[in-house]
Amino acid sequence: MNIVFAAPAYKPAHKFGGGVTAVADMAEHLAKRGHKVKVFTSSSNVDELLDVPCGVPVDVESVEVHYFKPYSLLKKCLSFIPYVASAGGLLYCPGIREALEREAPNADLFHLHLPFNYPCYAAGHTALKFKKPLFYHQHAALLPEYLKFRTLKKLPYLLLAEKPMLRKATTLFALTSYEEESYRALGLNTPCKVIPNGIDREKFRTRPVGELPKALREIPGNAKLILFMARLHPIKGADLLLKAFLRIGKERPDAFLVLAGPDVYNLQAGFIALAKEAGLEKQVLFPGMVSGEDKLNLLARADIFCLPSQAEGFSMTVLEAMASKTALLLSTGCHFPEAEAKGAGWELPLDEAKWADKLSWLLQNHGKTLKAAESAYILSNDYSWNSIVERLEAVYIPEVERNSNF
Repeated sequence: MNIVFAAPAYKPAHKFGGGVTAVADMAEHLAKRGHKVKVFTSSSNVDELLDVPCGVPVDVESVEVHYFKPYSLLKKCLSFIPYVASAGGLLYCPGIREALEREAPNADLFHLHLPFNYPCYAAGHTALKFKKPLFYHQHAALLPEYLKFRTLKKLPYLLLAEKPMLRKATTLFALTSYEEESYRALGLNTPCKVIPNGIDREKFRTRPVGELPKALREIPGNAKLILFMARLHPIKGADLLLKAFLRIGKERPDAFLVLAGPDVYNLQAGFIALAKEAGLEKQVLFPGMVSGEDKLNLLARADIFCLPSQAEGFSMTVLEAMASKTALLLSTGCHFPEAEAKGAGWELPLDEAKWADKLSWLLQNHGKTLKAAESAYILSNDYSWNSIVERLEAVYIPEVERNSNF
């Protein structure tokens, strides 16, 4: 099949979070199965532009990617305002709609990833104009918790642009049943299929090879490492995890909390101040965004991976931690009860005291985390990208065949 993907960003734009990783992995595995995948996207990396050719096809791991330079007069003029600078923005890309319309006659289907951006808006309307099957992934962006963030700009766009298009879509994809419920809560009755994200377990390692990132090399080899790896975003819960750790840190000088991720919302300075006030600044470390070998080693070195998020679709980093044989401590907002059910970790409400108590208990019972780590590794095998892509094809193919018979 000739498949067109549209997304606000594409790798290596990892400041956008795990959604970019999920979209790229999906595209690459579809390409491995013989499909021709073309991605139309911006060259944005939130607060900077990628150093990539724009307006011409670029081969990225056997996927043909078309990057377009975004233009935002508001962001250009008001970049000194943190609210504006930290936002991805609409990502209006001159020329992308014309390119999509040139591609449409040869496309078998269009698959959109994430709302509130011009590349997906343009692709959606191109698919409808040319009567092509239109599939849509929200990647958690339409969950109630996320819609409360930057509400004033999201709700008008959702009402005037997004929902009318989604009502005409062929199929909506949800990562979890909670995402499916969020579509219905918006009054969308479009058919929906629940298909989670996947993971290539063989790309990860269960033991670190070489050194940790430079900012973490003072951590003793026998220390217990608690890891948060996500954007330092108000919804992700790094503040709750930090405060929980500060309650118990003095009792456990052998424990270190690592808060890894890009600080696009300028939260890190406040976190550092809290750690200093508690006298634990040497046990709370901020390596920034980690990638490549550093990321693989850090995930494998961690004893407990924590994500106290208010809301997740299906976290890629949780899957990566599982593939690295690391125990999980997740919020109920991660919507992954299978982790506790399968013995891969524990699920907690967003309660600072309960997180502190659980961390203290896990640090005292290291055998429990080792057992959970083994179970997490076994569970990761249920989410191989090969099986996920087969499920995608099972949705794509009947719609493409039905469309070709019209």
